[in-house]
Amino acid sequence: MALMNSGFAPGLFAGQTALVTGASSGIGEVLALMLAAHGAKVALLARNTEALERVAKEIGTAGGTAVPVPADLADSAAVRRAVADAEAALGPVDLLVHCAGEAREQAFLCDLPEERWNATLESNLTGAFRVCRATVPGMMERRRGGIVIVSSIAGKRGLPANTAYCAAKFGLNGLTQALAAELGPFNIRVNAVCPGLTDSPAATDGGRYGDAFMASLARHHGPADLTWERYLRSAIRTTILRRLVRPEEVARQVLFLLSGLSDGMTGQAVNVDAGAL
Repeated sequence: MALMNSGFAPGLFAGQTALVTGASSGIGEVLALMLAAHGAKVALLARNTEALERVAKEIGTAGGTAVPVPADLADSAAVRRAVADAEAALGPVDLLVHCAGEAREQAFLCDLPEERWNATLESNLTGAFRVCRATVPGMMERRRGGIVIVSSIAGKRGLPANTAYCAAKFGLNGLTQALAAELGPFNIRVNAVCPGLTDSPAATDGGRYGDAFMASLARHHGPADLTWERYLRSAIRTTILRRLVRPEEVARQVLFLLSGLSDGMTGQAVNVDAGAL
């Protein structure tokens, strides 16, 4: 896990248990590796059991501690079981990082089927509610904990052909603020990180977004022959740094917000977006 060196002290999270959702790939996987490299025992939550076992093996091979707790965030009972399994294996959850979410088949509102709207809010917003609902009571009882929700720059500004996704991510930022207000008296801090376009398959693979996204954008904003590659290049040019965000840059910000280095921060939504304009 030397690759996951963040610049923070190696034992920053020694003796603490972290639960990471979306830990099977992308930012969530990098976060899990980095937390383990800094001493945390990590519970890995996602739907893909095989991928979680691969990440757990990588952490274990490097001397860390991790357990897969597969669950679908659409299933409240499965989420509760996963949290119980994590705590049975590793101890009470001290740190929660919610990184699960997706942006498939987004489109202009006029083209968006209601079932896709509902699915987008379910996967990006309601899933966060479920995992927080399963972990927060224990944190309140122990009067300690830290929560970071990985939101998006789409939670701070509207983007065309992303109506449902923006609504869900704006909702995550609202959830962050309200939950922080509720949990502050219990010595629990809640913050969000808002990545821009990140160098991971979720952003770089046009197939993840789907044909509906490109068709809707080309139809209403043009040009008619717009491709994913042209769209991505144009989006990168609008950033001050003229590049994609790296997953480890998002992960380092999460570690900062979970650590005592940010003790005076709660209810914040911090951009990591390469200076998106």
